[in-house]
Amino acid sequence: MILRSGVGRLGLGALLLATAAPVAAQLTTAIVRGSVSSAATPSPGAVVTARNVDSGFTSRATAGADGSYALPGLRPGTYDISFAAGGKTVTRQVTVGVGQSATLDVDVAPVAGEELITVNSGRLVETRTSEIGTNVTTRQIETLPQSSRNFLNFADLAPGVRASKNEFRRTFTGGGIGEDPNGESLASPQVNVFVDGVSLKSNIQQGGLVGGDSSRGNPFPQGAVQEFRVLSANYKAEYEDAGVSVITAVTKSGGNEFHGEVFGFYQDKNLRAKDYFEKLEDRPKGEFKRKQYGGSLGGPIIADKLNFFVSYEANDEDRLINVRLGQRTPENLARFGQYEGTFASPFRSDLGFAKLTFQPGDRDKIELSGSLRIESETSGFGGATAQEAASVNKNNVYTGNLRWQHTGDDWQNEASVDYLYYKFEPTALNPDLVGQDFQGVVRFGGRDTTQRVIQKGLTFRNNVTLSNIEALGGNHVIKFGGKVSFQKYEVNNNLNGNPLFRYRVDATQGLDFSFPFEAVYGLGDPTVRADDTQVGLFVQDDWEASDRLTFNLGLRWDWESNAKNNSYVTPADAVAALRSLETTLGSQGSGFRADDYISTGNNRKPFTTAFQPRIGVSYDLFDDQRTVFFAGFGRYYDRTLFRNAAEESLFRQFTLRTFAFSRDGADRNGQPTIAWNDSYLSREGLDALIATNVAPNGELRLIRNDTRPPRTDQYSVGVRQKFGRVQTSLSYTHIEGRNQVGYFPINRSPTRNAAGFLDFVPVPGFGNVVALTQDRASRYDGIFLTIDKPYTAASPWAINVAYTLAWSKERGYSFNFDFPDVANQPFRPNAGNERHRVVISGLADLPWGLQVSTLMSFASGQPFFVTDASNGFGSGLVLGNYGKPRAFRQVDLRLAKNIYLSGDRGPRLQLIAEVFNVFNRANFGGYDGFIPQSPEVNENFGLPNSLNSPPRSFQVGGRFTF
Repeated sequence: MILRSGVGRLGLGALLLATAAPVAAQLTTAIVRGSVSSAATPSPGAVVTARNVDSGFTSRATAGADGSYALPGLRPGTYDISFAAGGKTVTRQVTVGVGQSATLDVDVAPVAGEELITVNSGRLVETRTSEIGTNVTTRQIETLPQSSRNFLNFADLAPGVRASKNEFRRTFTGGGIGEDPNGESLASPQVNVFVDGVSLKSNIQQGGLVGGDSSRGNPFPQGAVQEFRVLSANYKAEYEDAGVSVITAVTKSGGNEFHGEVFGFYQDKNLRAKDYFEKLEDRPKGEFKRKQYGGSLGGPIIADKLNFFVSYEANDEDRLINVRLGQRTPENLARFGQYEGTFASPFRSDLGFAKLTFQPGDRDKIELSGSLRIESETSGFGGATAQEAASVNKNNVYTGNLRWQHTGDDWQNEASVDYLYYKFEPTALNPDLVGQDFQGVVRFGGRDTTQRVIQKGLTFRNNVTLSNIEALGGNHVIKFGGKVSFQKYEVNNNLNGNPLFRYRVDATQGLDFSFPFEAVYGLGDPTVRADDTQVGLFVQDDWEASDRLTFNLGLRWDWESNAKNNSYVTPADAVAALRSLETTLGSQGSGFRADDYISTGNNRKPFTTAFQPRIGVSYDLFDDQRTVFFAGFGRYYDRTLFRNAAEESLFRQFTLRTFAFSRDGADRNGQPTIAWNDSYLSREGLDALIATNVAPNGELRLIRNDTRPPRTDQYSVGVRQKFGRVQTSLSYTHIEGRNQVGYFPINRSPTRNAAGFLDFVPVPGFGNVVALTQDRASRYDGIFLTIDKPYTAASPWAINVAYTLAWSKERGYSFNFDFPDVANQPFRPNAGNERHRVVISGLADLPWGLQVSTLMSFASGQPFFVTDASNGFGSGLVLGNYGKPRAFRQVDLRLAKNIYLSGDRGPRLQLIAEVFNVFNRANFGGYDGFIPQSPEVNENFGLPNSLNSPPRSFQVGGRFTF
């Protein structure tokens, strides 16, 4: 089935507007603003020149009538910035970071004649901004201890953001959204990652970014990342497709000298201690080996004009995954104990990146770059899921980017073309074994679902910066721009193509582990394709109303042509079923309207009101950048995943059947069942039921015609205070999440029966009728404290502290079958409700060429999910993240020895030893959260069943740089 959508006049108009316009958006660059004066008198016409120390590339600006200047579009790095006015010139050497809006004021009066004076002012500190952002520097990326070389792990250095500890989903979350035990939600965690301005947003899969759904791999070669910025809240209008947090990274470039590195790191089982479960069960350590290696090279092709940079990294890993029964009673151990143990999970990854940078003249810069990610792994097991249920995953990502930056006297234009290709293809390790899930104990047999997901995107962007605009008594830097993105999607979701049989113990329903209470089985064509066009426009005014007062005023608008499977026509049998259901439910007092879900092919219009105002203000109390108060408000739209809409088509051409079984074939909760026979425990057995028309009909999946993209409203207030070299920040953030995606069954009576259940309502021709709901919502309150003492040559040590105090709760779940009345559910704690979290990083130079660094994480722990059925599975059922976890503690250390082969700036050999989880703390990632119906007792309630960090592990490695 192919779903097609034209670009339309709106998309073409936006494309023409974008490509015809004359901000270098801060996705990849920085801006330095300030004033030039002489003896405290403004110097209009002063010439400001920034020369990149490494590449020799230059940028120029001219001061306005009040002496104000702006240097937009600066690539992160170290610059000699010279200020020439009245025959005098001074130079400041500064370092700017990605996404920064930094301030540098200079008075040229103390300098006599034409003398050139260079003063190293170090890294500029961003203070006059309303954004809550944290910059992670090159030095931190290269020197802090890290086991996996995934730069996203350092997102932990920002308050309010948590990097996932799940080995198979390397992503990050923020704002309390998408923080379930796997770190994800159906709406994705509403985050985005940009590398050199290329969005890595996954428009199909969970995980937030392409390749992050079910992989332990890295999104990008860490050796190619120069630095990155984590925006925890209140980011500006140029940032797109994210409801809570954004990471924007910039890659390394070549310079006027050849520089490169070769590295290698190694771990095996002899370098790790036994973990908690190995010691508890007196099991030997299993095999484990990991080799990480690679290198990079950059340098000139034409001095001051053209340079190159290339990078490659590999990860060969054979890891151990622990499988452990959820409820380890003597009976369960005797029956299922053979599935417990530690099993290898092989993983192979290749990452590559290449870039050419060209400056034909002072006014133009051109970059051409590309990246690849190729990986395979065996995963999908562990905890209470047996190894035989694993899948073999292929995960490929390719990107390309062409960028042209042109600078005028008081304006700058940046145009780019991006291409992204993503393919994710998990297949079953044991496709011939049916799956069996003994709920709360163990799931074994073959993987039930295989997939093939493809996302292709071609994106055109054009952004403009206008500097030194004098209006309303202040100085403005105005940015505006837009994008048009042409997307192609393909989803092959062979959902339960291998049947899954589920077992449950429930004495009130006559259920036990002697037969399955249900089976789920899918048949048909599992492939859906679609075309989609995305348009985004923004304008941003950074207005210095006075020397102390700065306003950040922005507005963003986004539009998609085919976010809701617009051309889909609801089949006649489904229309008839929905009309019948409306009549039946209406007689019972329900407000269900069939027309809300029936698509005619032209009644689903694109969402056109995604206007997103973003307002910030900062006030420099003493006009010295030492004490700055700031506040902000913003609305942020993410996007619903393509497969949310595609499943409406998929479930018609690919039927998912749910078989309800019982011991005697009697009805259960008003729903008919099939008397169990052991011959049904196979594909052939279920096929026979279907052939004899005994099997139930397939599920009808629906979305509302007025489905909207998820959004958040963010409010923040705070203060930054500088004490000498130490910069601190204290802020409060409130985030309201709305329109979040979940599912609920429509064919349930609106009132509960005597047992507390919502009775099943039969639907002619179908089984369950499951609809998308956007009544899910979240609330997050966070207090963020950061303390940052940077590393300098004069003071060769650094410490960074990020503390988060959070309250997070959510209404509704991904699947709301126990509480289908989602809008009437109470807000309950979600997995983001981790009260305290502090991350401390530090590094210091020691004598004899030694360097020590540490990364420490201390947290109260994420609450685990509790299913409280003590009062029954009907209205007495209580769900929520109420479980009290063990506190999280992890201390990592690194010691490096530098051996210089020819002077302090010549080739260097670095020997590295790292230890992770120094104190061998057992940090748990999952717990048994099931409370059975009284008087039954789950003696394992609250006991851990998985780990969230490694045992004490050592890693050795080396790096040769030149």
